[in-house]
Amino acid sequence: MLQSSAIHITIQTAMGDYHESTNQLSIRCPACRQRFSVDEELMERMVECGGCDTRFRIDDEVIIRMKKFYPGERGAPQLGRVQRVPLAAAAPPEGLQTMHYAEFHHPDQLGPASPQRVIAGIFGAALMVCTALAFIFSTAPEGAINAMSITGKLTVAGFVSVLGLALLIYANPRGRKKAIIFGSLMAAGVVCIPFFIKGERSGQSPKDGPVSERKVLLTPETKVDPSEELRERFGTAPLEKEQKRLKETGGESKAYGIYLKGLAERNKYTARDFLIGDTGAGASSHPYPRDEGSYLMVLTEVSMSLKKIAEIAGKLGNVDAEYPELGVIELTVSIDPFLAGSAEKLNDKDHPEFYKINLRELESIDKDRVKSAIERLTEAEPKIYRDDICRVLVGLLLKPGIKFHKEIARALLKWDEGDASVSAAALSVLNRTIAAGEHPSEDLVALAVRSKSAEAADAVNQIWMETPDLWAPKFLLLGSQIEPLVLLQLNTKDAPLRRSAIRLLEEIGTEKSLPALRELLTAKDPEIRVLAERSVKSISGK
Repeated sequence: MLQSSAIHITIQTAMGDYHESTNQLSIRCPACRQRFSVDEELMERMVECGGCDTRFRIDDEVIIRMKKFYPGERGAPQLGRVQRVPLAAAAPPEGLQTMHYAEFHHPDQLGPASPQRVIAGIFGAALMVCTALAFIFSTAPEGAINAMSITGKLTVAGFVSVLGLALLIYANPRGRKKAIIFGSLMAAGVVCIPFFIKGERSGQSPKDGPVSERKVLLTPETKVDPSEELRERFGTAPLEKEQKRLKETGGESKAYGIYLKGLAERNKYTARDFLIGDTGAGASSHPYPRDEGSYLMVLTEVSMSLKKIAEIAGKLGNVDAEYPELGVIELTVSIDPFLAGSAEKLNDKDHPEFYKINLRELESIDKDRVKSAIERLTEAEPKIYRDDICRVLVGLLLKPGIKFHKEIARALLKWDEGDASVSAAALSVLNRTIAAGEHPSEDLVALAVRSKSAEAADAVNQIWMETPDLWAPKFLLLGSQIEPLVLLQLNTKDAPLRRSAIRLLEEIGTEKSLPALRELLTAKDPEIRVLAERSVKSISGK
Protein backbone atom coordinates (compact mmCIF):
# COMPACT_ATOMS: atom_id res chain seq x y z
CA MET A 1 0.00 0.00 0.00
CA LEU A 2 1.41 3.35 -1.08
CA GLN A 3 0.79 6.55 0.91
CA SER A 4 2.29 9.80 -0.39
CA SER A 5 4.90 7.98 -2.53
CA ALA A 6 5.91 5.78 0.38
CA ILE A 7 5.60 2.03 0.63
CA HIS A 8 3.83 0.70 3.74
CA ILE A 9 5.66 -2.31 5.21
CA THR A 10 4.31 -4.69 7.81
CA ILE A 11 6.03 -6.15 10.84
CA GLN A 12 7.37 -9.62 10.34
CA THR A 13 7.56 -11.46 13.65
CA ALA A 14 9.77 -14.45 13.91
CA MET A 15 9.40 -16.51 17.04
CA GLY A 16 11.35 -19.39 15.58
CA ASP A 17 14.32 -19.53 13.21
CA TYR A 18 14.79 -16.52 10.98
CA HIS A 19 15.77 -17.21 7.35
CA GLU A 20 17.05 -14.54 5.05
CA SER A 21 16.82 -15.06 1.25
CA THR A 22 19.14 -13.54 -1.27
CA ASN A 23 16.42 -11.20 -2.58
CA GLN A 24 15.43 -9.88 0.85
CA LEU A 25 16.90 -7.09 2.93
CA SER A 26 16.69 -7.07 6.72
CA ILE A 27 16.02 -3.53 7.96
CA ARG A 28 15.18 -1.87 11.30
CA CYS A 29 12.84 1.10 11.81
CA PRO A 30 14.90 4.01 13.24
CA ALA A 31 11.92 5.11 15.38
CA CYS A 32 10.39 2.00 16.99
CA ARG A 33 13.35 -0.36 16.27
CA GLN A 34 11.10 -3.02 14.70
CA ARG A 35 12.70 -5.42 12.19
CA PHE A 36 11.35 -5.99 8.66
CA SER A 37 12.21 -7.96 5.55
CA VAL A 38 11.82 -6.08 2.27
CA ASP A 39 12.77 -6.70 -1.37
CA GLU A 40 16.03 -5.40 -2.69
CA GLU A 41 14.06 -3.37 -5.21
CA LEU A 42 13.09 -0.95 -2.43
CA MET A 43 16.67 0.13 -1.90
CA GLU A 44 16.98 3.98 -1.74
CA ARG A 45 13.22 4.36 -1.62
CA MET A 46 10.93 5.87 1.02
CA VAL A 47 8.91 3.38 3.04
CA GLU A 48 6.45 3.65 5.93
CA CYS A 49 6.75 1.56 9.11
CA GLY A 50 3.79 -0.68 9.75
CA GLY A 51 4.26 -0.42 13.50
CA CYS A 52 4.62 3.34 14.20
CA ASP A 53 3.82 4.87 10.75
CA THR A 54 7.24 6.51 10.58
CA ARG A 55 8.61 7.22 7.13
CA PHE A 56 12.26 6.58 6.39
CA ARG A 57 14.57 5.82 3.44
CA ILE A 58 16.10 2.37 3.00
CA ASP A 59 19.86 2.85 2.96
CA ASP A 60 22.91 1.47 4.71
CA GLU A 61 21.93 3.07 8.05
CA VAL A 62 18.76 0.95 8.44
CA ILE A 63 19.97 -2.27 6.84
CA ILE A 64 20.99 -5.00 9.30
CA ARG A 65 24.16 -6.75 8.21
CA MET A 66 24.23 -10.38 9.33
CA LYS A 67 26.69 -13.05 8.39
CA LYS A 68 25.38 -16.57 8.19
CA PHE A 69 27.19 -19.42 9.82
CA TYR A 70 26.42 -23.06 10.40
CA PRO A 71 26.76 -25.19 13.55
CA GLY A 72 30.32 -26.09 14.20
CA GLU A 73 31.78 -23.13 12.27
CA ARG A 74 32.26 -21.03 15.42
CA GLY A 75 33.91 -22.12 18.64
CA ALA A 76 32.31 -19.60 20.99
CA PRO A 77 31.78 -21.21 24.41
CA GLN A 78 28.45 -19.37 24.80
CA LEU A 79 26.95 -21.50 22.02
CA GLY A 80 27.45 -24.65 24.05
CA ARG A 81 25.27 -23.36 26.83
CA VAL A 82 22.15 -23.41 24.66
CA GLN A 83 20.30 -26.61 25.39
CA ARG A 84 18.39 -27.85 22.38
CA VAL A 85 17.48 -31.34 23.52
CA PRO A 86 16.47 -31.77 27.16
CA LEU A 87 18.83 -34.09 29.04
CA ALA A 88 17.62 -36.99 31.03
CA ALA A 89 17.09 -36.29 34.70
CA ALA A 90 20.17 -37.29 36.61
CA ALA A 91 20.15 -38.55 40.15
CA PRO A 92 21.56 -36.05 42.69
CA PRO A 93 25.06 -36.85 43.94
CA GLU A 94 25.25 -38.86 47.11
CA GLY A 95 25.95 -36.92 50.31
CA LEU A 96 24.66 -33.61 48.89
CA GLN A 97 22.28 -31.74 51.24
CA THR A 98 19.72 -29.21 50.26
CA MET A 99 20.57 -25.61 51.28
CA HIS A 100 18.23 -24.01 53.85
CA TYR A 101 17.85 -20.26 54.20
CA ALA A 102 17.02 -18.45 57.41
CA GLU A 103 13.60 -16.83 57.59
CA PHE A 104 13.56 -13.11 58.31
CA HIS A 105 10.44 -11.88 59.98
CA HIS A 106 11.37 -8.16 60.10
CA PRO A 107 11.98 -6.19 56.91
CA ASP A 108 14.24 -3.79 58.88
CA GLN A 109 16.80 -6.61 59.18
CA LEU A 110 17.11 -6.96 55.40
CA GLY A 111 17.46 -3.41 54.10
CA PRO A 112 19.79 -0.57 55.20
CA ALA A 113 18.95 1.53 58.25
CA SER A 114 16.52 4.39 57.59
CA PRO A 115 17.73 8.01 57.94
CA GLN A 116 15.52 8.66 60.96
CA ARG A 117 17.06 5.72 62.80
CA VAL A 118 20.56 6.97 62.04
CA ILE A 119 19.64 10.47 63.28
CA ALA A 120 18.02 9.03 66.39
CA GLY A 121 21.14 7.02 67.23
CA ILE A 122 23.45 10.00 66.74
CA PHE A 123 21.18 12.24 68.81
CA GLY A 124 20.90 9.69 71.63
CA ALA A 125 24.65 9.20 71.93
CA ALA A 126 25.38 12.94 71.58
CA LEU A 127 22.80 13.78 74.23
CA MET A 128 24.45 11.59 76.84
CA VAL A 129 27.96 12.74 75.88
CA CYS A 130 27.01 16.44 76.04
CA THR A 131 25.31 15.97 79.40
CA ALA A 132 28.39 14.22 80.78
CA LEU A 133 30.63 17.01 79.50
CA ALA A 134 28.32 19.64 81.02
CA PHE A 135 28.57 17.94 84.42
CA ILE A 136 32.36 17.77 84.09
CA PHE A 137 33.21 21.26 82.81
CA SER A 138 30.29 23.47 83.94
CA THR A 139 31.45 23.76 87.54
CA ALA A 140 31.86 27.52 87.84
CA PRO A 141 30.84 28.86 91.28
CA GLU A 142 27.79 30.65 89.90
CA GLY A 143 27.07 28.31 87.00
CA ALA A 144 23.57 27.04 86.38
CA ILE A 145 24.54 23.37 86.66
CA ASN A 146 26.83 23.92 89.63
CA ALA A 147 23.97 25.64 91.48
CA MET A 148 21.83 22.51 91.14
CA SER A 149 21.54 20.15 94.05
CA ILE A 150 22.71 16.56 93.78
CA THR A 151 19.06 15.48 93.51
CA GLY A 152 18.50 17.81 90.57
CA LYS A 153 21.62 16.60 88.80
CA LEU A 154 20.62 12.96 89.26
CA THR A 155 17.15 13.74 87.92
CA VAL A 156 18.62 15.31 84.78
CA ALA A 157 21.13 12.47 84.38
CA GLY A 158 18.43 9.83 84.77
CA PHE A 159 16.13 11.45 82.23
CA VAL A 160 18.92 11.91 79.69
CA SER A 161 20.11 8.33 80.21
CA VAL A 162 16.67 6.80 79.67
CA LEU A 163 16.03 8.93 76.59
CA GLY A 164 19.46 8.24 75.09
CA LEU A 165 19.18 4.49 75.71
CA ALA A 166 15.74 4.38 74.08
CA LEU A 167 17.04 6.22 71.00
CA LEU A 168 20.03 3.87 70.67
CA ILE A 169 17.78 0.80 70.87
CA TYR A 170 15.46 2.27 68.27
CA ALA A 171 18.36 3.10 65.95
CA ASN A 172 19.79 -0.46 65.95
CA PRO A 173 17.09 -3.00 65.03
CA ARG A 174 19.72 -5.56 63.94
CA GLY A 175 21.82 -5.34 67.08
CA ARG A 176 19.54 -4.49 69.98
CA LYS A 177 21.63 -6.43 72.47
CA LYS A 178 24.75 -4.49 71.58
CA ALA A 179 22.79 -1.23 71.70
CA ILE A 180 21.46 -2.08 75.17
CA ILE A 181 24.93 -2.94 76.48
CA PHE A 182 26.60 0.11 74.94
CA GLY A 183 23.77 2.47 75.97
CA SER A 184 23.70 1.10 79.51
CA LEU A 185 27.42 1.73 79.93
CA MET A 186 27.03 5.32 78.73
CA ALA A 187 23.99 5.86 80.96
CA ALA A 188 25.87 4.52 83.99
CA GLY A 189 28.71 6.92 83.29
CA VAL A 190 26.36 9.93 83.06
CA VAL A 191 24.61 9.00 86.33
CA CYS A 192 27.89 8.42 88.20
CA ILE A 193 29.53 11.74 87.25
CA PRO A 194 27.50 13.92 89.74
CA PHE A 195 28.75 11.74 92.62
CA PHE A 196 32.42 12.32 91.76
CA ILE A 197 32.38 15.89 90.36
CA LYS A 198 30.34 18.12 92.65
CA GLY A 199 31.82 21.49 91.67
CA GLU A 200 32.35 24.32 94.14
CA ARG A 201 29.86 26.57 95.84
CA SER A 202 29.79 30.27 95.14
CA GLY A 203 31.86 32.17 97.63
CA GLN A 204 34.19 29.25 98.40
CA SER A 205 37.73 28.78 97.28
CA PRO A 206 38.27 25.94 94.78
CA LYS A 207 40.53 24.27 97.31
CA ASP A 208 37.98 24.55 100.10
CA GLY A 209 35.09 22.19 100.56
CA PRO A 210 31.98 22.74 102.69
CA VAL A 211 32.76 23.75 106.23
CA SER A 212 31.18 20.56 107.57
CA GLU A 213 33.59 18.43 105.47
CA ARG A 214 36.84 20.21 106.40
CA LYS A 215 38.98 19.17 109.27
CA VAL A 216 40.81 21.92 111.11
CA LEU A 217 43.70 20.98 113.37
CA LEU A 218 43.94 23.42 116.26
CA THR A 219 46.90 23.79 118.54
CA PRO A 220 46.48 25.19 122.03
CA GLU A 221 47.79 28.56 120.80
CA THR A 222 45.40 28.67 117.77
CA LYS A 223 42.41 31.00 118.07
CA VAL A 224 39.47 30.83 115.68
CA ASP A 225 38.08 34.16 114.51
CA PRO A 226 34.26 33.94 114.90
CA SER A 227 33.72 36.38 112.04
CA GLU A 228 35.90 34.33 109.72
CA GLU A 229 34.02 31.17 110.65
CA LEU A 230 30.72 32.89 109.91
CA ARG A 231 32.03 34.12 106.57
CA GLU A 232 32.97 30.58 105.61
CA ARG A 233 29.66 29.23 106.86
CA PHE A 234 27.53 31.75 104.98
CA GLY A 235 29.84 32.08 101.95
CA THR A 236 29.80 35.87 102.09
CA ALA A 237 32.14 36.47 99.14
CA PRO A 238 29.39 37.94 96.88
CA LEU A 239 28.13 40.13 99.74
CA GLU A 240 31.61 41.45 100.54
CA LYS A 241 32.20 42.20 96.88
CA GLU A 242 28.97 44.20 96.69
CA GLN A 243 29.70 46.04 99.95
CA LYS A 244 33.14 47.00 98.62
CA ARG A 245 31.63 48.29 95.38
CA LEU A 246 29.06 50.46 97.17
CA LYS A 247 31.73 51.81 99.48
CA GLU A 248 33.91 52.83 96.54
CA THR A 249 31.03 54.68 94.89
CA GLY A 250 30.64 56.82 98.00
CA GLY A 251 26.85 56.56 98.18
CA GLU A 252 24.69 55.98 101.23
CA SER A 253 23.25 52.73 99.92
CA LYS A 254 24.22 49.54 101.68
CA ALA A 255 24.27 45.82 100.93
CA TYR A 256 22.94 43.18 103.33
CA GLY A 257 22.77 39.42 103.26
CA ILE A 258 19.92 37.20 104.47
CA TYR A 259 20.92 33.59 105.06
CA LEU A 260 17.71 31.64 104.35
CA LYS A 261 17.62 28.13 105.81
CA GLY A 262 15.07 25.55 104.72
CA LEU A 263 13.91 27.46 101.62
CA ALA A 264 12.39 25.12 99.03
CA GLU A 265 13.57 25.47 95.44
CA ARG A 266 10.03 26.20 94.20
CA ASN A 267 9.69 29.14 96.64
CA LYS A 268 13.07 30.73 95.91
CA TYR A 269 11.86 33.33 93.42
CA THR A 270 8.76 34.20 95.45
CA ALA A 271 10.97 34.98 98.46
CA ARG A 272 13.40 36.93 96.26
CA ASP A 273 10.66 39.14 94.76
CA PHE A 274 9.15 39.78 98.20
CA LEU A 275 12.46 40.84 99.76
CA ILE A 276 13.41 43.07 96.82
CA GLY A 277 9.98 44.69 96.66
CA ASP A 278 9.51 45.38 100.38
CA THR A 279 13.07 46.55 101.04
CA GLY A 280 13.40 48.63 97.87
CA ALA A 281 16.59 46.82 96.94
CA GLY A 282 18.19 47.08 93.53
CA ALA A 283 17.33 44.80 90.64
CA SER A 284 20.78 43.16 90.83
CA SER A 285 19.92 41.55 94.19
CA HIS A 286 20.24 37.79 93.87
CA PRO A 287 19.98 34.57 95.94
CA TYR A 288 23.13 32.42 96.00
CA PRO A 289 22.74 28.71 96.79
CA ARG A 290 24.70 27.36 99.73
CA ASP A 291 24.19 24.08 101.57
CA GLU A 292 21.18 21.89 100.82
CA GLY A 293 18.05 24.05 101.05
CA SER A 294 19.95 27.22 102.08
CA TYR A 295 20.49 30.46 100.17
CA LEU A 296 22.36 33.69 100.81
CA MET A 297 20.08 36.47 99.56
CA VAL A 298 22.26 39.50 98.78
CA LEU A 299 20.24 42.74 98.89
CA THR A 300 22.11 45.65 97.32
CA GLU A 301 21.43 49.40 97.07
CA VAL A 302 19.27 49.35 100.22
CA SER A 303 18.62 52.52 102.22
CA MET A 304 17.09 50.76 105.26
CA SER A 305 18.85 49.70 108.45
CA LEU A 306 19.69 46.10 109.27
CA LYS A 307 17.02 46.06 111.96
CA LYS A 308 14.32 47.17 109.52
CA ILE A 309 15.47 44.54 107.03
CA ALA A 310 15.15 41.92 109.77
CA GLU A 311 11.55 43.00 110.47
CA ILE A 312 10.63 42.62 106.83
CA ALA A 313 12.44 39.31 106.43
CA GLY A 314 10.67 38.03 109.56
CA LYS A 315 7.53 37.54 107.46
CA LEU A 316 9.26 34.58 105.85
CA GLY A 317 9.90 32.74 109.12
CA ASN A 318 11.90 33.07 112.33
CA VAL A 319 14.93 35.38 112.58
CA ASP A 320 17.59 33.33 114.38
CA ALA A 321 20.38 35.88 114.66
CA GLU A 322 21.72 39.19 113.34
CA TYR A 323 25.38 39.83 112.59
CA PRO A 324 25.88 43.62 112.19
CA GLU A 325 29.63 43.23 111.69
CA LEU A 326 28.92 41.16 108.57
CA GLY A 327 25.61 42.73 107.58
CA VAL A 328 23.97 39.28 107.63
CA ILE A 329 20.64 38.08 109.02
CA GLU A 330 20.20 34.36 109.71
CA LEU A 331 16.62 33.21 109.22
CA THR A 332 14.78 29.87 109.25
CA VAL A 333 12.10 29.90 106.56
CA SER A 334 8.58 28.70 107.36
CA ILE A 335 6.29 27.07 104.83
CA ASP A 336 3.17 28.94 106.01
CA PRO A 337 3.78 32.21 104.08
CA PHE A 338 3.89 30.26 100.82
CA LEU A 339 0.61 28.37 101.35
CA ALA A 340 -2.55 29.83 99.81
CA GLY A 341 -5.99 29.51 101.36
CA SER A 342 -8.70 27.13 100.27
CA ALA A 343 -9.84 27.93 96.74
CA GLU A 344 -13.45 27.19 97.69
CA LYS A 345 -13.43 29.64 100.60
CA LEU A 346 -11.51 32.29 98.65
CA ASN A 347 -14.09 32.50 95.85
CA ASP A 348 -17.36 31.78 97.66
CA LYS A 349 -18.70 35.19 98.77
CA ASP A 350 -21.36 33.51 100.92
CA HIS A 351 -18.87 31.44 102.90
CA PRO A 352 -18.44 32.62 106.53
CA GLU A 353 -14.64 32.78 106.18
CA PHE A 354 -14.57 34.52 102.76
CA TYR A 355 -13.58 37.94 104.15
CA LYS A 356 -11.20 36.57 106.76
CA ILE A 357 -9.22 34.43 104.30
CA ASN A 358 -9.06 37.16 101.66
CA LEU A 359 -7.87 39.64 104.31
CA ARG A 360 -5.07 37.21 105.09
CA GLU A 361 -4.29 36.93 101.38
CA LEU A 362 -3.85 40.71 101.24
CA GLU A 363 -0.89 40.32 103.59
CA SER A 364 0.66 37.52 101.51
CA ILE A 365 4.26 37.76 100.33
CA ASP A 366 3.18 36.74 96.82
CA LYS A 367 2.04 39.80 94.84
CA ASP A 368 -0.03 37.69 92.46
CA ARG A 369 -2.05 36.32 95.37
CA VAL A 370 -2.45 39.86 96.75
CA LYS A 371 -3.76 41.17 93.44
CA SER A 372 -6.23 38.28 93.12
CA ALA A 373 -7.54 38.94 96.65
CA ILE A 374 -8.05 42.63 95.82
CA GLU A 375 -10.06 41.74 92.73
CA ARG A 376 -12.26 39.35 94.74
CA LEU A 377 -12.91 41.93 97.48
CA THR A 378 -13.76 44.58 94.87
CA GLU A 379 -16.64 42.42 93.65
CA ALA A 380 -17.87 41.59 97.18
CA GLU A 381 -20.09 43.67 99.44
CA PRO A 382 -18.18 45.49 102.23
CA LYS A 383 -19.86 43.79 105.17
CA ILE A 384 -17.22 42.89 107.76
CA TYR A 385 -13.53 43.63 108.45
CA ARG A 386 -14.06 46.96 106.68
CA ASP A 387 -11.53 48.97 108.68
CA ASP A 388 -8.93 46.19 108.59
CA ILE A 389 -9.26 45.71 104.85
CA CYS A 390 -9.00 49.48 104.21
CA ARG A 391 -5.93 49.69 106.43
CA VAL A 392 -4.17 46.90 104.54
CA LEU A 393 -5.19 48.35 101.15
CA VAL A 394 -3.79 51.77 102.07
CA GLY A 395 -0.55 50.12 103.16
CA LEU A 396 -0.33 48.34 99.82
CA LEU A 397 -1.05 51.59 97.97
CA LEU A 398 1.92 53.28 99.64
CA LYS A 399 4.26 50.29 99.52
CA PRO A 400 7.20 50.68 97.07
CA GLY A 401 7.35 48.14 94.32
CA ILE A 402 3.55 47.78 93.98
CA LYS A 403 2.41 48.39 90.41
CA PHE A 404 -1.31 47.57 90.53
CA HIS A 405 -2.49 50.91 91.98
CA LYS A 406 -5.54 50.87 89.72
CA GLU A 407 -6.94 47.71 91.34
CA ILE A 408 -6.19 48.97 94.87
CA ALA A 409 -7.87 52.35 94.22
CA ARG A 410 -10.94 50.65 92.77
CA ALA A 411 -11.26 48.47 95.87
CA LEU A 412 -10.83 51.49 98.19
CA LEU A 413 -13.55 53.42 96.34
CA LYS A 414 -15.91 50.64 97.38
CA TRP A 415 -14.63 49.87 100.89
CA ASP A 416 -13.63 53.35 102.12
CA GLU A 417 -16.18 55.32 104.12
CA GLY A 418 -14.59 58.73 103.56
CA ASP A 419 -11.49 58.44 105.69
CA ALA A 420 -9.14 61.37 105.05
CA SER A 421 -6.08 59.15 105.32
CA VAL A 422 -7.23 57.13 102.32
CA SER A 423 -7.53 60.22 100.10
CA ALA A 424 -4.20 61.50 101.39
CA ALA A 425 -2.53 58.21 100.47
CA ALA A 426 -4.12 58.28 97.01
CA LEU A 427 -2.95 61.90 96.53
CA SER A 428 0.60 60.92 97.50
CA VAL A 429 0.63 58.12 94.95
CA LEU A 430 -0.91 60.44 92.32
CA ASN A 431 1.83 63.03 92.79
CA ARG A 432 4.46 60.30 92.61
CA THR A 433 2.92 58.98 89.39
CA ILE A 434 2.76 62.43 87.78
CA ALA A 435 6.37 63.16 88.76
CA ALA A 436 7.47 59.91 87.12
CA GLY A 437 5.74 60.93 83.87
CA GLU A 438 3.31 58.03 84.04
CA HIS A 439 -0.40 58.05 83.24
CA PRO A 440 -2.51 57.68 86.42
CA SER A 441 -5.66 55.58 86.52
CA GLU A 442 -9.10 57.20 86.73
CA ASP A 443 -9.87 55.29 89.93
CA LEU A 444 -6.75 56.68 91.61
CA VAL A 445 -7.68 60.26 90.62
CA ALA A 446 -11.27 59.76 91.77
CA LEU A 447 -9.98 58.55 95.15
CA ALA A 448 -7.58 61.50 95.44
CA VAL A 449 -10.23 64.20 94.73
CA ARG A 450 -12.38 62.95 97.59
CA SER A 451 -10.32 65.11 99.94
CA LYS A 452 -11.39 68.32 98.10
CA SER A 453 -8.01 69.74 99.09
CA ALA A 454 -5.96 72.38 97.31
CA GLU A 455 -3.15 69.83 96.86
CA ALA A 456 -5.56 67.58 94.99
CA ALA A 457 -6.65 70.53 92.81
CA ASP A 458 -3.03 71.29 91.89
CA ALA A 459 -2.33 67.64 91.07
CA VAL A 460 -5.42 67.18 88.90
CA ASN A 461 -4.80 70.56 87.24
CA GLN A 462 -1.52 69.20 85.84
CA ILE A 463 -3.09 66.21 84.15
CA TRP A 464 -6.16 68.23 83.09
CA MET A 465 -4.01 70.65 81.09
CA GLU A 466 -2.47 67.70 79.21
CA THR A 467 -5.71 65.85 78.40
CA PRO A 468 -8.61 68.20 79.23
CA ASP A 469 -11.43 66.10 77.80
CA LEU A 470 -10.44 63.07 79.89
CA TRP A 471 -9.87 64.73 83.27
CA ALA A 472 -12.43 67.56 83.15
CA PRO A 473 -15.13 65.47 84.95
CA LYS A 474 -12.70 64.61 87.78
CA PHE A 475 -11.48 68.24 87.95
CA LEU A 476 -15.09 69.40 88.26
CA LEU A 477 -15.53 67.33 91.43
CA LEU A 478 -13.21 69.73 93.30
CA GLY A 479 -15.76 72.54 93.08
CA SER A 480 -15.30 76.30 92.90
CA GLN A 481 -11.78 76.20 94.32
CA ILE A 482 -10.47 75.36 90.85
CA GLU A 483 -11.89 78.61 89.38
CA PRO A 484 -8.55 80.54 89.59
CA LEU A 485 -6.73 77.66 87.91
CA VAL A 486 -9.29 77.46 85.13
CA LEU A 487 -9.30 81.22 84.47
CA LEU A 488 -5.59 81.01 83.65
CA GLN A 489 -6.39 78.85 80.62
CA LEU A 490 -9.06 81.08 78.97
CA ASN A 491 -6.52 82.77 76.71
CA THR A 492 -4.39 79.70 75.96
CA LYS A 493 -3.62 78.80 72.35
CA ASP A 494 -4.56 75.17 73.00
CA ALA A 495 -8.09 75.08 71.57
CA PRO A 496 -9.32 71.90 73.38
CA LEU A 497 -8.00 73.21 76.73
CA ARG A 498 -9.64 76.62 76.13
CA ARG A 499 -13.02 75.09 75.34
CA SER A 500 -12.78 72.76 78.37
CA ALA A 501 -12.01 75.76 80.63
CA ILE A 502 -15.09 77.65 79.40
CA ARG A 503 -17.30 74.60 80.02
CA LEU A 504 -15.91 74.18 83.53
CA LEU A 505 -16.63 77.83 84.33
CA GLU A 506 -20.18 77.30 83.16
CA GLU A 507 -20.51 74.77 85.99
CA ILE A 508 -18.44 76.22 88.85
CA GLY A 509 -17.78 79.84 87.78
CA THR A 510 -18.68 82.89 89.85
CA GLU A 511 -18.95 86.63 89.13
CA LYS A 512 -15.15 86.76 89.14
CA SER A 513 -15.17 84.91 85.82
CA LEU A 514 -17.69 87.18 84.03
CA PRO A 515 -15.21 89.88 82.84
CA ALA A 516 -12.91 87.33 81.28
CA LEU A 517 -15.82 85.46 79.68
CA ARG A 518 -17.39 88.66 78.26
CA GLU A 519 -14.12 89.40 76.48
CA LEU A 520 -14.53 86.10 74.63
CA LEU A 521 -17.92 87.15 73.22
CA THR A 522 -16.06 88.94 70.43
CA ALA A 523 -13.58 86.11 69.73
CA LYS A 524 -12.90 85.10 66.12
CA ASP A 525 -13.76 81.45 66.78
CA PRO A 526 -17.56 81.11 66.60
CA GLU A 527 -17.53 78.03 68.88
CA ILE A 528 -15.66 80.02 71.57
CA ARG A 529 -18.25 82.82 71.28
CA VAL A 530 -21.13 80.35 71.71
CA LEU A 531 -19.53 78.63 74.72
CA ALA A 532 -18.66 81.97 76.34
CA GLU A 533 -22.21 83.23 75.87
CA ARG A 534 -23.63 80.10 77.51
CA SER A 535 -21.21 80.41 80.43
CA VAL A 536 -22.11 84.07 80.99
CA LYS A 537 -25.80 83.27 81.01
CA SER A 538 -25.29 80.34 83.40
CA ILE A 539 -23.22 82.40 85.88
CA SER A 540 -25.53 85.45 85.66
CA GLY A 541 -28.59 83.35 86.29
CA LYS A 542 -27.23 81.78 89.48
